[in-house]
This record gives sequence, C-alpha cells and structure tokens, in this order.
Amino acid sequence: MRFIMKDHHRSRSVVFLIAAFMLLFVGCSSMKETTRKDGEKEKIEVDTALKELSADQQIEYQFKFVEATKLRLLGQNSDALELFQQCADLRPHAADPYYQMSLIASQINESDEAVKNAQKAVQYAPGNKWYRLHLANLHLQSNTLDSALTQYQFLVQNKTIEDMDILFRLAQLYQKNEKYREALVYYNKIETRMGFNEQIAILKKMIYTKLGEKEKAVGQVKELIEHFPDEARYYGMLAELYATFKEYDKAGKMYDKLFAIDSTNNLGQLSMVKYYNQQEKYGKALDILNKQVIPNSNVDFRDKMLMVMNFLSDNKRLNRYQYEVHAALDSMNKYHPGKAEIHAMYADYYLKQNEYKKSIDHLKTLAQGQNGKYIYWDQLLSVYSLTSQFSNMFRYGLKAIDAYPRKPRLYLLTSIGALQINKADTARSLLEEGENHLGSDRQVKIQFYTQLAEANYNTNNYQEAWKYFEKVLGMDPDNTLVLNNYSYYLSVRGEQLDKARRYSKKVIEQEPENAIYLDTYAWILYKQGKYNKARKYIDKAIRNGGYDDADIVEHFGDILFKTGHVNQAVKQWKKSRSLGNRSDKIEYKISHQQMPPDADQE
Repeated sequence: MRFIMKDHHRSRSVVFLIAAFMLLFVGCSSMKETTRKDGEKEKIEVDTALKELSADQQIEYQFKFVEATKLRLLGQNSDALELFQQCADLRPHAADPYYQMSLIASQINESDEAVKNAQKAVQYAPGNKWYRLHLANLHLQSNTLDSALTQYQFLVQNKTIEDMDILFRLAQLYQKNEKYREALVYYNKIETRMGFNEQIAILKKMIYTKLGEKEKAVGQVKELIEHFPDEARYYGMLAELYATFKEYDKAGKMYDKLFAIDSTNNLGQLSMVKYYNQQEKYGKALDILNKQVIPNSNVDFRDKMLMVMNFLSDNKRLNRYQYEVHAALDSMNKYHPGKAEIHAMYADYYLKQNEYKKSIDHLKTLAQGQNGKYIYWDQLLSVYSLTSQFSNMFRYGLKAIDAYPRKPRLYLLTSIGALQINKADTARSLLEEGENHLGSDRQVKIQFYTQLAEANYNTNNYQEAWKYFEKVLGMDPDNTLVLNNYSYYLSVRGEQLDKARRYSKKVIEQEPENAIYLDTYAWILYKQGKYNKARKYIDKAIRNGGYDDADIVEHFGDILFKTGHVNQAVKQWKKSRSLGNRSDKIEYKISHQQMPPDADQE
C-alpha cells in the first residue's frame, strides 16, 4: 500500500508512526493458549491491553514507543533503550518493548542482554513466530544449539509456521548435534512435501555414511546420478563413497565414468589423489598430483597446497618419496611463483631432510616478507646456529629484534651469535635488554640465565657469572651443561675447587662416557694437584673420543708432564697443535718441553 501525502514535511513523521504501530501490534492479543506438560490447556495473560491503562497512560505509552522506534531507526540506541524500558515499566507484560530492546542489544553486540530480552518477548507472546525466530537466531549466533532447537521445535510442533526453511534449519541443527536419526525425520518431511531435492539428497548421503549404512548412502548418490546423469561430480562422489567402504574396484569404475564425461575435472583429480592415498599407493597419488592436479589451473591453489602438505607431514612417506615430493614443490613453484606458502613448504621439506643450508634462503624470504612471522625469524636464527654461521646469526638476529622487540628468544639467539664471534659485551647487553621481556616460561628463563652467565664470564664479570649459574641450578639442579661449564670455569679461575669437583662428579655420574665432561673432572683434579687421579679420567676421556679435541689433548699432555712422562707429554702437545691449537702456551710447551711459568694461573 502506498501512502500519498501533499505535505512532504509531515510525510516522514507519519511513515515513522506507521512503522512503529506495525511493530507495536505484531502478533499482539490479550490472551493466548498454550499446552502444559500435563496436557491441560491454560490461558496465559500475555499482555495488559492498552485499555487497562488510563487514557493518559495510553497516550504516554504510544508516544514513547513510537519515539523510541524512531530513535532506534536513526541509530540513537542509548536514548531508544531508555524509552523502551519506560514502555516496559508502564506495561510489564508487553512483549514488544523487550523485542525492540533485544534488537538493539544484538546490534551493539550485547549478546547476553539480547537473549534475555528476547526470552521475555517470547514469554509474553509465546505464539509470535517472529519473536521465536529472533530468539532462535540469537542462540545460533552464540552456538547454544540445543536452545535454538527448542525454539524451532515449538514452531514446527505447534504448526505456528509451515516454512520449509524452518524444517531445513531444524534438520541441520540435529545433524550438527550428531542427532542423525532426528535430522533424517525432517529431511524426509521436506522431501515428502516438495519431492526429490538435490541438496537434501547430498545431506542424507552424508548422514547415512556417518551411520555406516552403505546401501542407503549409495542409494542417495545413485538417485542423484539418475536425475543428473551428465553431472561428473556425482560419479566422483560415488567413487569416494565406495572408497570409504574399501570397495576400490567399484570406485575405480566410477572414476572412469567421471573422466569420460570430463577428462580434466578438478574435483575428480583431487579425489583420485585421495583414492590412491587410501590404498597406500602413494607413488600413483604423487604421479597424479604432479602431472594432473598441480598444472590444472581450475584446481584451487589451497587444495594443491594441502595435498603437498599431506606428504610433508608424514615423515615415513616423505623419506620414501622425497624426490617426488621435491618435484611437487618445484611444480608448485613453477605454476604459482612467488607464493609465500611455497617458501614455507620448501623450508619445511629441507628442515625435515636435515638439509639446513638449503632452507636458509626460503626462511629469509619468509622472515623478511611483507607478512613475515616471528616463527620464521626464530627458525632462521636456529638454522644459522646449526650450520655454525654465527656472523649471519648475529646480523639477522638484530633485524629479528627490530621486527619483534618483545620476543626474548630472539635476544637469546642473537646473543649466542654475538658470543661466538667474540662480541661478548654486545651479547651481555642484548641479554640484559631481553631479560626485561622474559615471561613465565621456565625453559626460556633457564636458557636466558645460562647465556647471561656465559656472557658475564667472557667479559670477566666473574661474580655475576657465578650468580647466574647458581640461579639456573636453583631452577634445574641436574642441568649437566651448566654444571660442567660452571665447574670448569671455577677450575680455570682456581676458585671453589671443592664445589667445582662436586658439581663435575655429578655430571660424570649422569654421563660417564662423555669425553668433555670427563676432561672437566680430570682438569679439576689436576688443579687440586691430584695428578694420578687426573690421569685416570683424562685417559678415559681420550678413549671416548677426546683424541680429536685440541683442548682435551693439551690437557692430556699437561697431566702426562705432571706425572713424569715428559716425552709423551710433548707428543700430545704436538698433536694438540695439529688439531688447530695455535696458542702461545702450546708453542712454549713444545719448544721448551716444560710448562710455562704461569701455567698454574691459567
């Protein structure tokens, strides 16, 4: 109906009045009947009718409701809410103000308030289908599916609404709640009313598959093929269904029919990869992936990526088919150049193959890219550490810190690089700055304090170093690395040798065949003047691989010298030099065949 008005200034207010009164009296009646659980009919007073108000109150209510509705439509929600609440105060059992307040609360994302007001609207007007639909939708938004089901069930069971959409929503809710039998009841009701429906058939097929009812699931797809014989995807659907029930021969025949209709069908190609994977025929799966799926421009990039990642995530398959997987990555890079996801997959591939150096360029691209993530910086610095590229570890670590200044692990990794390239002062400064960002992660704290101890030791701040070593041992008393290094540094300094020996003894009890730990214990005994005991442990260190370590071999020579075996000592000092030891002291020992004058102060 069109309202024609001559006064254009008055027309706007009248339209507001019309809209407001339409909302005011939607589903409004003075009495409603509902059925109680005991089956008896009861009458609920759903509204105190306007006539129960005085004439002045009626005018006040109507004015406030219309004004509130106008304000809501103008987006002045706060003022509208205040007026709707005044309406509710005038007529405590009127549904309309609560419905309007629920609409506003929903609009401003006050979900609890929206539900509360919608429930009151339904309480005072239980037969109003729009109020129930609104409440059901609010429950769906908050994922309270059982409550949404209750509202839809009421509408259907009380024949308040015959809308097919409601039946469909009810069926889908049951399906989402895994109440498959109940969902089937409503899907069947829809089919009874409207006949065969493509979407319903697909949903029923999914349910029958979940229930393990193979014949019924197959029957649904066959019915789809009967109605749509030229639709390739339904042959693929039937092939996948047969494969699900391990009827691979039947599945293969359906794929033949699919590709006879559409030889480059993208969904069919993806399905074939899955089909061969199910049979553990991974070579065939990769062959189709590389030759058909990846070059197919109709296949979505993300689907291709997920297929490749499926092989990357399985180490057993990856190791067996590493060349084919690498070929898939190269093909992805050829057909989708410049994609960050491909660099991520390359990096993952190389890291899992322990080809760390080959992962570096990809990690650098990811870390320095437009959407560079913290994890890529972390992995890049870790790889530089694994490959002993400490200068790069330090240089890129500084860039990582610029990008993520609140990540303590980046300070830790960068400081390790700095220490390894003799920038101990810089390492200590980085760690002190990073310490301000330490969270509650115990392992990160242990690593951090360990590096702070090392940095302080290397900058001759020995008491600070001892403090941090003790701090770590307070958190992790069996930390072999810290126990070993701490005790060795004490022995080098000639300090607290009894403590050093106790700590080192604890280490070799845990790892009795570790050459480095045995060397530390031997050296502490040497510093205590217990040369024969030191000889016992240095011999064991040599037997367990220490003969390839320049420092251990030099210590072996020193202990031999102190036990009177000068010629053997010189032989070991020369061996240490051949392993890369170029210190002035080793040259003095070899040339003079004796210990330097300050040897006991080293």
